[in-house]
Amino acid sequence: MLHARIEDRGKHADYLLAVGRARAAGRTPPARYRVRWRDESGTSHSLSVPTLHLAAAARADIAHGRAPVTLNRLVDHWSSLPVQSTRPGAPRFPNRRPLDLHVLPRLGRRLAITITRADVERLMADLHAEGRLSVTTINGILAALKRVLELGVRNRHLPCNPAFGIWPLPRPA
Repeated sequence: MLHARIEDRGKHADYLLAVGRARAAGRTPPARYRVRWRDESGTSHSLSVPTLHLAAAARADIAHGRAPVTLNRLVDHWSSLPVQSTRPGAPRFPNRRPLDLHVLPRLGRRLAITITRADVERLMADLHAEGRLSVTTINGILAALKRVLELGVRNRHLPCNPAFGIWPLPRPA
């Protein structure tokens, strides 16, 4: 069992300076809480998250031996599970190609626990603003991403699904 600790950087001078710079530039401020731990080999690791709730969830995962996973690994696990089907024959697997093309290049290396609702909404807005994809395709990408993140919730890698409650884009008339 690993020991992890939560550090609140809310009153650190360097954190307050970074928050001031980010707000002045119109960017999202850095994460306030940091979870630190050492693995079995003695290597130090840290994870920055915006809320105490997420930090506590990450610490609980680490304490139970489940290291935080990236979105890439979560998609790999999701795509390896067969889809429930009533048709006989070989099992079918989910189509991960839209996620490989449009989501993983932008969010794949991030730890799944650090992905927020704002990140998912920004991804959807960016895909729509590019104008290369139809609204139906973008909504399909959102649906697949919701299923991946829901698997993360079921496997206790995430405390909640950040894509839950995001409505699909309306289809043009």
